Amino acid sequence: MIWLPMFLLFIMFAVLFLFSIWPLFLEEIINDKEDYDLLNTLERRKSILYREIQYLDNEYFIDNINVEDYNSSRAELVSEVSKIIDQINLQSSNQDI
Repeated sequence: MIWLPMFLLFIMFAVLFLFSIWPLFLEEIINDKEDYDLLNTLERRKSILYREIQYLDNEYFIDNINVEDYNSSRAELVSEVSKIIDQINLQSSNQDI
């Protein structure tokens, strides 16, 4: 009679063990949190770049920056924002799949 509770305990332990190592046998481990973190990071970086563009515009309008520096710096910032928006769109489309 003592074998039945021991057998059930063994079965429960085996099921728990297999459940805990099952992801190791999958070909691809899906981590939605990682994608979400990447999207948040990209969104934050985009916001920072928008603020930098706004600051650069303000500095230009009060004549603290010459035209050549303004144009080159703004073009770099806009290009970087464009790349980040492309990455955001790519990540969003990957999450929809």
